[in-house]
Amino acid sequence: MTRRVASARVVWGTGVLVASRYLPVPRKLALVLAARHLAQAGATLRRPDGVVARWGWTADVAHSVSMLGLAAVSRRWRAAALANAVVAASWARAARPRPTERLE
Repeated sequence: MTRRVASARVVWGTGVLVASRYLPVPRKLALVLAARHLAQAGATLRRPDGVVARWGWTADVAHSVSMLGLAAVSRRWRAAALANAVVAASWARAARPRPTERLE
């Protein structure tokens, strides 16, 4: 499952990278987000049993929570932040360790 999620993240990160100039957020921000997705996917694909694969989902949880915070304080960015929070929460759900996977 870890490799499939990481492969899907490569596709997602590449899509964000390609579409960065058309997204309703500053382009530099979209590029940073795309780079984070690609780096996380690369690290997970390289070592699917490593710490990134086991704990990488925390970056998605933190991103989702930060976007909820942004939505709460910024009327201008609310729609984009809420959409991003949902996407990040979805990635966290997909990448979270399964009960059969042992966290060390």
